[in-house]
Amino acid sequence: MHSPLAGFLSINRSVLAITAIAFVVAAVGVHEMPAQAATQRVSTVVPGQHLAVVPAPVTDADNAVSSKRDAFTVTTFSMVEWPIDPASPVSDHFGSRTPPCAGCSSLHRGTDFNPGIGTPIGAIADGIVTEVGNPSGELGVHAIVQHTIDGVVVVSVYGHMQLGSMHLSVGQTVTRGQPVGLVGDTGESTGAHLHFGILDTDGTPIDSLAWITKHANAAYLAAG
Repeated sequence: MHSPLAGFLSINRSVLAITAIAFVVAAVGVHEMPAQAATQRVSTVVPGQHLAVVPAPVTDADNAVSSKRDAFTVTTFSMVEWPIDPASPVSDHFGSRTPPCAGCSSLHRGTDFNPGIGTPIGAIADGIVTEVGNPSGELGVHAIVQHTIDGVVVVSVYGHMQLGSMHLSVGQTVTRGQPVGLVGDTGESTGAHLHFGILDTDGTPIDSLAWITKHANAAYLAAG
């Protein structure tokens, strides 16, 4: 007949053995955790609370991936735009020509655009007004503005504008797109149009249509 004490000791030895095995397993698991924590997110059980997730530390590799993901290219445009809608008809190009009127020259020093009488004209870029003219001259009511484009000094000319539409003065600073005047028919002209000219650094007239096509803001062109 077994004594109660013997049965109790037998049960306790079994419990102790199971507890010892569980302790060894737990110790091995804890030993392995530091090696995994560097690359994984660790879940920590807080007694009496729900499962809490502790983020792994951010590494240089994580930052590199983030930088690559967020990288973008900044596109810059020229600081030049067309004085009128670039789709406007051209009635006369730069260069030699048969004079279309008694006071007109045989060497056309600009491009004649026909966007329609009263069409607003804008400055092609930031600059300083160097000349303004009255209706009695060859270019009629006109303005001449000096700019620095990509480090190069150039001059833009706007001629034959409507009487009373131009309110600029010599020495005034203008910004790109600022109103210069309205398309008109003043001066030596055969009809309402904008005479648009470009002079290079030494004051020599160049092909203004070719120049503005090359330098005009790409976004403005696309919108036109």
